[in-house]
Amino acid sequence: VIPVPCRAGTFAFGSRNAECELCRAGTYQNGTGASNCLPCGSGSFCPIGASLELPAACEPGTYGNVTDGDGLPDCFDCPAGSSCPGGAAPPTQCAAGTVAPAERMKTCDSCAAGTYQDGTGATRCRDCVAGHYCTEGASAPLPCPHPLGTGRGSVTCSVCKREFYLLNSSANPADIFDNPTKHCKRCPKYADCSARGTTLQTLGVPPGLWRASSLTTELHACVASDHCSGSGGAADVSRRRLTASGSDNRVVGDVIVGEGCNAGHTGPRCEWCRSESQYFDRVQRGCVDCPSAGVRFANLVGIVLAAAATGALFYLALTRVAIFGRAGARAAHRLSHMKVKVGFQPKVKVLVSFYQIAATLGPVYGVRLHEDFTRWTDFIDAISFDLLGLTYPDACIGSMADRLLLAALWPVVLVLLGGTALACHALAVWLMSGPAPSSSPAAISDDGGRSDSDGGRGGRGTALGLLGSALRSLLRPLQPSHEAVTPYNLRRDLVRSTLRRLLYWAILVAYLVLPSVSRSIFKSRLCESYDIDAFTGERRSYLVADLDVLCSADDDEYRGLDRYFWAFFVLWPVLVPLAFLVLLLSIRSEVRAQRVRATARASRFLWRDYDPRLLFWEVVDMGRKLFLASLVLFIQTDDGSSKLLRLVIASVVSALYLAVLALARPFKRSADLYLACTANLLLACSFISGTVIQLCESDEDMCKTLVGFKSERGASEFVIALTAAMLAASLLVVLFKTVSAVRMPTVRLTSSGRPPVLELSPECHFHGFISHCWGTGQDQTHTVVRRLQLLLPGVRIWLDVDNLDDVGRLEESVRDAMTFLVFLSVGYFKSFNCRRELYAALASNRPFIPIFEADVAKGGASIEALKAECRENCVEAAPAAYPNYSGPGEMLARVFEEAAPIVWVRVNAFQLESLKAVALRMLLHSPFYASRPAELADGVMVPGQAGPVAFSGPVTILVCRGNVGVRDLSELVKTAAGEGRGSTASAEAVTAVVIRDAEEALEGANAAPLSGHVVFLLYLNDKTFLDAGGVVARLVQAAMDRRIAIAMVHEQEPSCGGVPFANFFQQTPQVLLQQPYKLYNTVAVPLYPAPAHRKVSLRLVLSSMGAVPCDAGPLQRRWQLLRRHIAVARLVRRRPAEPRQEPVVQP
Repeated sequence: VIPVPCRAGTFAFGSRNAECELCRAGTYQNGTGASNCLPCGSGSFCPIGASLELPAACEPGTYGNVTDGDGLPDCFDCPAGSSCPGGAAPPTQCAAGTVAPAERMKTCDSCAAGTYQDGTGATRCRDCVAGHYCTEGASAPLPCPHPLGTGRGSVTCSVCKREFYLLNSSANPADIFDNPTKHCKRCPKYADCSARGTTLQTLGVPPGLWRASSLTTELHACVASDHCSGSGGAADVSRRRLTASGSDNRVVGDVIVGEGCNAGHTGPRCEWCRSESQYFDRVQRGCVDCPSAGVRFANLVGIVLAAAATGALFYLALTRVAIFGRAGARAAHRLSHMKVKVGFQPKVKVLVSFYQIAATLGPVYGVRLHEDFTRWTDFIDAISFDLLGLTYPDACIGSMADRLLLAALWPVVLVLLGGTALACHALAVWLMSGPAPSSSPAAISDDGGRSDSDGGRGGRGTALGLLGSALRSLLRPLQPSHEAVTPYNLRRDLVRSTLRRLLYWAILVAYLVLPSVSRSIFKSRLCESYDIDAFTGERRSYLVADLDVLCSADDDEYRGLDRYFWAFFVLWPVLVPLAFLVLLLSIRSEVRAQRVRATARASRFLWRDYDPRLLFWEVVDMGRKLFLASLVLFIQTDDGSSKLLRLVIASVVSALYLAVLALARPFKRSADLYLACTANLLLACSFISGTVIQLCESDEDMCKTLVGFKSERGASEFVIALTAAMLAASLLVVLFKTVSAVRMPTVRLTSSGRPPVLELSPECHFHGFISHCWGTGQDQTHTVVRRLQLLLPGVRIWLDVDNLDDVGRLEESVRDAMTFLVFLSVGYFKSFNCRRELYAALASNRPFIPIFEADVAKGGASIEALKAECRENCVEAAPAAYPNYSGPGEMLARVFEEAAPIVWVRVNAFQLESLKAVALRMLLHSPFYASRPAELADGVMVPGQAGPVAFSGPVTILVCRGNVGVRDLSELVKTAAGEGRGSTASAEAVTAVVIRDAEEALEGANAAPLSGHVVFLLYLNDKTFLDAGGVVARLVQAAMDRRIAIAMVHEQEPSCGGVPFANFFQQTPQVLLQQPYKLYNTVAVPLYPAPAHRKVSLRLVLSSMGAVPCDAGPLQRRWQLLRRHIAVARLVRRRPAEPRQEPVVQP
């Protein structure tokens, strides 16, 4: 069989086919002998067995399926999600970004803008997801550019995403999309931008924060107020001012929403009250009612009376405590001594100055301490001496002009009131001082008032006379003393005294209130500005002291404050320091020369704490306080309190002042200098800490990262610690100086217990010139000068090592001193320069105060030897310094005969007596006491000196006949035992002291028993222990065996048997030098020949015997008795079996 090729429209696949198959639908074969069919092209129709591609027969939106029996195709509707172009083409699924929502779609529709479709064959588009935008036909959502955001189904990105806000809500959306960072800003700190699409106007403000308008991004913490509601921008910021916010207020409960403050509160940070009868109280953190007028007056009067009463009590305590017997006199003396030695005034001034500046950290520098420390800040404010602020709220007084007038003038009123009180006091003194001008001086009684027979001036009755007597007893300490009291002199002296006191009072008031008054004046310039429009940069400033006043030239009230400000600025910060400077300039010569007169004495508050070289330091310190407390407000007047520049400048100024203070050393006392340096160091640290607080308040993350504090509370605690440390340091310095004052006595007048007045003659600058020989007297004179400077604070003694600049000007230096101190030692008159000084003293007729060195081992010599040296060397004829010199006789008369030389003794209490003698002679020649010799009639004393002592019970003194001179010494001791107690007590004290022979009392067969406290008196001289038979040594040993105390006295005068103490180790038997006796383990009391020194020696001998000071209290007496028992218990304890060693007398 021959193979037959398949015809067109059929095919035969493979081999051994019996027949050809028809092409399946959708394929065709137009050739013969084919093994497969070809697919039908798009847009054609190929039924089964088609040999050709047939044209489409279905309309668009339908598609053709397989043919029917007649060979023609059937058309079906195109399904949803697909498109059918028509003809024979099958349905095509819609691509991504297109959809066919219905059947019979010839094409797929693109997704509308704001929707997208990321799948195929979809019937609908999806809404664009939030944070994305979708254009037309989008197959996927596109993310918004940072920091834009959108809602669901957004066509474009025109709002800001969360934590960002849209700066201008009216901006073109296309411009927002093209410039996203220009329009979208990060949410301000503490603001709420949690809602998408937040704009500047809808910026959320949490409770506790406040902003000035809805067009600003500045949020301010309501540190002092609890009434910041946290609503949107403030619409009404005061009773008269409106911000740019146009939002309408609505009341929700008790809160006015839209203003940002609760009901009744308004203004910046909600710190102003809507009601005229209320004021904002920082303690209550809200508005409270103003106190009534009666409460105002009561507060003011109460504070004034409390201050006056406190001052009066202090004055009476210091001046009248002495009337309460011996204890009162001792207390008055100690109080006066501590007042002088401690120097409370400079320490209080340093402390007050520190806190006056520290109190400005908040109002001037904008440092807001944590609310937990409100009480401490109130304490600091109290020290600022703002009397009005302490008694009555500023906002309740009236307008700012009224407050400014009151703040600037109340110190003047206070000075006038003080002047009135002083005038009344002077009038009272005048009325009680004596008779009328026509009366005779004989009618004046001893107490300064009228005699009882007069019946009183002008018919005054008995009751008025009693009142006058009471007033006299109160005011007598304040009355001036007069040698001849006449009405004219009394009136003149009272007027002068009153004017001096008024000057002192005015200086004190001006000094204390100047920083606070200056700060009150600057309150009319202290403004705080707030941003109210972020687009234009417009800011609005409010007067901090009165938030109802705008700091603007357009504000009539603010403009009216100018004339008040400049007038009071000139009056207080300018004229007051200038007045102080002029006053100090007028008295500088007399202060430097220590010739203090009335005006200088009245103004001593300004200068007495400083070195005369730096007399004006108070003005310098006042300038520093004014700058830091008030003048710094000129820096950035509108917003300086919210910036760091003021704090930085204040820190630099404090540091520079500290350096100048350390270099200049203006204070007389080193303790005051150290305290002032500490205060300025702590002040500089406080300003630096204030900078930290402001940084922490603005950015806690920066605070923790850069500084280390977790929040501003930590920095506030540091500032509080610094200010408290200043108070603690001041108290410690005062305590230390008080203890030192008690332990470091100074010379006092015996008559009054007060320190002496060290007035200089008009032509002199030194109280004394000390002349000495370098070879033998240099060390002693240095000791004399240094000790006198300690005992007489303020004394000026010319000493070569301190004051000698040119040896050729010795004569000039001698003339510049009131007295001439001569330290007499070997070789003094041989020195040419010493003789120059002597001749200059003779020429200027200076009083001679000779000091005599008696210790040969220390360069001393006898008086006769020194006189011989003077006769031999002081023989110049007509020396240049003193041409009228008549020869050695004149020199001997002035040096040795005019006044007895003062013996210089360097041993403790005896040295003090020598120094007292020198001080007394210097005071006797001072101009002040030349007219008041009665005040020095009783001499001078030093607290803690060896005073009179007495025994508290009967005492038996044992003396040995073989101890040459001891009997006379025992009589002196017995007499000294009754010293200082009055005639009756002295007789009893002398009777209580019994002197017995030691040999009879210790070894006599019929000796009476020893009674009372027993003491063996041993007189050490050149004959001690050298008696025949060694009786003295034997009795000393016997007394020690019986535990009797040995009181040893060492004679110092060679003519009376005085020898060096080393000689006694040769004279004393060895048994008394060895165990168990050790005789010289007890210190011997030196006995000096000079009367003052001998008196001290006898008192020390009595003290070694167990006597106690006459003015000792019961506790001190018991302590002395206990010490005596301890001393007896330490005496040698011999064993009963131990054989007694007989002393071997030295040949």
